[in-house]
Amino acid sequence: MPAMPNPLSRYKIELERTGYEQLDVYRYPDHDEVRVKTPNGEVLLVKLPTHRESMSIEEFKEHVVKAAKKKEKEK
Repeated sequence: MPAMPNPLSRYKIELERTGYEQLDVYRYPDHDEVRVKTPNGEVLLVKLPTHRESMSIEEFKEHVVKAAKKKEKEK
């Protein structure tokens, strides 16, 4: 029987479909922070409002992409 993939890996896979690569996830008591690589190669840290598993995959993707684009514009 093949091993079951980690349910949180779905977030990583879906994010990669947007052109962003999830590098690391830092867990805190009330939220997660995701280190992502943008399509142009920049590495950014994005703070989520809660833990990934408390968000739908669509909410997660939208939040990460929106925050990453905002941080890219600030530079």
